[in-house]
Amino acid sequence: MRDSRNNYLLVGVFVLTMLSALLVWLAVLSGTTQANTAYYMEFENVIGLSPGGQILFEGYPVGEIDDIVFTRRPDASVYRLNVNIRKDWDIPEDSLAVMTQASLLSAVVIDIQAGSSNQMLVPDSRIPSLGSSNIMTAMSSVAAKLGNLADTSLQPLLENLSGGTDSLQTLSKDAPIILDNVKTFTKQLTTASTRLNHILNQSGGHIENILGKADQASGNISTLTTDFHQTRKQLDALLISMRKLVNNNRGEINHSVANLHHALEVVASHVQEISSNLETTTRNMNELSTELRRNPGLLVRDREFSDP
Repeated sequence: MRDSRNNYLLVGVFVLTMLSALLVWLAVLSGTTQANTAYYMEFENVIGLSPGGQILFEGYPVGEIDDIVFTRRPDASVYRLNVNIRKDWDIPEDSLAVMTQASLLSAVVIDIQAGSSNQMLVPDSRIPSLGSSNIMTAMSSVAAKLGNLADTSLQPLLENLSGGTDSLQTLSKDAPIILDNVKTFTKQLTTASTRLNHILNQSGGHIENILGKADQASGNISTLTTDFHQTRKQLDALLISMRKLVNNNRGEINHSVANLHHALEVVASHVQEISSNLETTTRNMNELSTELRRNPGLLVRDREFSDP
């Protein structure tokens, strides 16, 4: 029973050690063990962001969001994002932080677009920021402009068409205004489409980067899982072998324990007698040494008397 408990204790210690190593490995991969520098940035809208969100620098992960603080000001209300950036990462002063989203299903992150200034931001300073430029915002902007077009141009056009000849005459008078509205909307739609294409083109590299990292992480997890299965099989085989060894030699082990118990009982029964003899011998040696110190000639005299 004691041997089986020792085996379970060894297995438990091994499993805890492997779990600790896994946690350290995950911490190293996530970058939480690196020294960081604090900065902050401000946004009017932080939809999709939360503490722990990722901070990118030209698409490369360099930090994360520490916390988000809502600040109400007389002119407007803003959200202050306290972020932690890798200590060895320099950020030019004219860099720009933008909320972005790689795809419809990916998380919203903050991408810092590098500036061209030779002056670098000091710790605890503000990183210039810009509003959201993700796909959903661009689509919402396009939808809003379409709605404005329907309210300002198409709706009066339909009402005029349904009003007969008088309405057509009015429509002919308002045609230049309608054409101007259509041209304005066309320009706005072209701008929104260009912006949307730009976002989609930038998102392609982010998507490939995310998919590549996801494949690498899945491969590492698969390898780690395989190693755990092999380790478990080896531990099971070791426990089975030790159990067989104990079962096969149970009789000899019991016999050895019984012999050892008997030997200890015999020794214990003679310990007092041996102790008494040692005490007597010690006392005689003390008396002899005392006599020899008093009269060293006893050795010679005894030898003379002993010779025939």
